Amino acid sequence: MRNVYIQTLPTGFAQAASLKIRINRLEFQTVANVSPSRTTLSVLLSVVFLDNLGYAITFPYVYFYASSLGASALAYGLLLSAYSLMSFIFTPIIARLSDRYGRRSILLPALLTSGLSYVVFGLANVLWLLFLARIIAGTTAATIPVAQAYVADVTTAKERLKYLAWTGAAGGLAFIVGQAVGGVLSGFFGYAAPSFLAAALAFWNLISAYFWLSEPVHSVYDAKKSAFTLSALREVLRKRAIALLFTVYFIFFISFVFLQAVIPPWLERLFGFGPLQTSLLFVYIGILSVVTQTVILPWLSKKTESMTLAMAGVILLGVGLLGLGTLPFLVLLVLMGALVAFGFGILITTLITLISVSAPVEAQGGTLGLAQSFAALAQTIGPTLAASLFAFGLSIGVVGFAFIISAGLTLATIPLMTNLRRRKKTET
Repeated sequence: MRNVYIQTLPTGFAQAASLKIRINRLEFQTVANVSPSRTTLSVLLSVVFLDNLGYAITFPYVYFYASSLGASALAYGLLLSAYSLMSFIFTPIIARLSDRYGRRSILLPALLTSGLSYVVFGLANVLWLLFLARIIAGTTAATIPVAQAYVADVTTAKERLKYLAWTGAAGGLAFIVGQAVGGVLSGFFGYAAPSFLAAALAFWNLISAYFWLSEPVHSVYDAKKSAFTLSALREVLRKRAIALLFTVYFIFFISFVFLQAVIPPWLERLFGFGPLQTSLLFVYIGILSVVTQTVILPWLSKKTESMTLAMAGVILLGVGLLGLGTLPFLVLLVLMGALVAFGFGILITTLITLISVSAPVEAQGGTLGLAQSFAALAQTIGPTLAASLFAFGLSIGVVGFAFIISAGLTLATIPLMTNLRRRKKTET
């Protein structure tokens, strides 16, 4: 629309307007060619870490909390889905708002609302209040893609993978710590204590962002440049490369949700493992994925392009899942778990980096929010699908059937990645 408007101006005005736009873009590129300051990076990592920590804290006790308020198995399932469904709907909208009004301007109210949702969660004495709290929390899940968009604003495409890897590692570490904290606090002090801790973390995030996080220059430039519309996101989806990346990202998250949902009953059925052994396996996978994102991946990115790394991640994750499904031996569990961890750690970061680099400069927040929305959709439908496949596998005597299916889905993205690589080479 902007281009059409310029073409209708007299030649002199059109040239001046075009020159101004080029100057603005050049100014942004100059600003973006510097790394984020330590203070900015610390606050962004804190936002991602504490936001994921607050979410993970509720994992160990939400079933028991809901059951104490009379929730049936169906109600419990709906309670888990409520957060993901709201995240699926609202994340791309709120993240897109950050393209218009600025990253900091959206992060602050989102963090405030997140903190209030955990307060409601801790005070809930009837089931509908639990649902209300999870619904409210789901609408503010955009804090993570907004923080990622902030990183994209202040980094070049070349260095973006390293900093997005750190944000991914912060989130992964939070899930490891959060579940342990939530289990201990709820066991000793009741369900309200970890909920209020999650609220306190969100409010601390709010304070940190208010005092130490400035608005990135790119976000200010976009605020002057474009009005808030969702049409830009429709244009993003029409781009073949980004559509392929979203497809791979969605399938990847389906496989990840399968892993989360199936490992507990799978371990119990095969090896007689209980909650302790299950949590140890999750911690093992989590630690390896964090090490992958913070140490291995930044080192590999200096030697290998992101597309090659993403392909390697697909293969490692697919082979690891296939091994879990077809090699039910305890001695191989550690090896297959490592392959899954390495594949997950590589994919979660490289795919987000490729999406960010492929997205228009003026729609970073909305595009990353859309990616998060696809992840939320996978988290909404994945658990039920995984449980159904696990039950079917038991009926035919294949305990790891769900893993085999998720491995097939993961490896089926190889042709998509090959197509994407070919398109990237053609563009360059």
